Amino acid sequence: MMHLLAAVEDPLDDVLPHFYHIGPIPITNQMIMALVAAVLMLLIFPALFAHAEDSAKPPTGSRNFFEAILEFLRVEVFRPALKEHTDRFVPFLWTLFFFILFSNLLGQIPLGAFVTLFTRKESFAGGTATGTLTTTGALAIAAFVMIHLSGVLQVARSLMDGTYGHHGHHEEHSADGTHGHEAAQDLEHVRGEALAADVPADFTAVGNPTKHYGDDEHLGHHHAKPDEGDLHQLGTGHGPRVNPVIAVLMAVPLYLWNFAPHPFKPAKGASGIGAMVGWALDVAMWSFLLVLELIGALIKPFALMIRLFANMIAGHIVLGALILLIPVGASVAAMIGIGIPVTVLSLLIRVLEVFVAFLQAYIFTFLTTLFIASAVAPEH
Repeated sequence: MMHLLAAVEDPLDDVLPHFYHIGPIPITNQMIMALVAAVLMLLIFPALFAHAEDSAKPPTGSRNFFEAILEFLRVEVFRPALKEHTDRFVPFLWTLFFFILFSNLLGQIPLGAFVTLFTRKESFAGGTATGTLTTTGALAIAAFVMIHLSGVLQVARSLMDGTYGHHGHHEEHSADGTHGHEAAQDLEHVRGEALAADVPADFTAVGNPTKHYGDDEHLGHHHAKPDEGDLHQLGTGHGPRVNPVIAVLMAVPLYLWNFAPHPFKPAKGASGIGAMVGWALDVAMWSFLLVLELIGALIKPFALMIRLFANMIAGHIVLGALILLIPVGASVAAMIGIGIPVTVLSLLIRVLEVFVAFLQAYIFTFLTTLFIASAVAPEH
């Protein structure tokens, strides 16, 4: 019995890193799988979409599968949160989603078991790249930098455009940050954000949705001549423009100033002792809230890192523990009796893990989208 138990692989073998050496450089199986995921993306997406813009035919096969996912993410996940900023962040968010998804799915392939079966030598090839804190931590750091760098750059751009502090909720902009169009002026392109399956007025969107819903396709089509005061055509803001160098220098302090709420900020135009007391209370409370907000800003990517890591190793540990139950039987018959339900349960867990692979890629990307949206929203 002890020999049988010793022969069973440790349930943690599938989730712990196993080191290899390429010359003097140590690498792990999870690093290799992260590289495999990246290479697959570099091979698949350029091959599928290299000539997509030139094709008048509806997408089919694998291109249709990936385009459906890409368009769903852009229209139903990113755009409701990011609004006019959507297309600025779509490349990053798409890359984030598919890298996590590919890493998760590659981790479901038991490469090590296949190699062991055919070579009769224990192998730990394969593994889940997102099953290590180094990978999920790198993803979290990338998200953290993108979130707050985008917020700072948005403040700088608003200062340079003269629109800082003057954005109205009714204003629709193009994806490159310039003033675009009112949604009401483009009714046949409008898509409801609450209904995932709404049908556009122009049915050509069904054949080429990405082009149809392009944010910039209707710029300059609504008016023949720009009129004075027409912000959508002139691209001017509501205030004086700031020199780019000064805007960059002011961006970080202003970003931090707006990072925490101002509960006691005096009303616009207030003066006298009341305004001074209000500002004193507001700055004191803002300082306290800023500390809490900065702690929260660090906790958010940390939570993204731990959630993805824990969910991607949990299933592998459970599978390893189930397999460990098989040699507990004292006889071959007992092992078979235990092995059959364990095998069925393992298959069901594998199916669940595939679902979790998609779900965790979605959750990580969705939360990152929300955090970016809150960072680039003017003065919020």
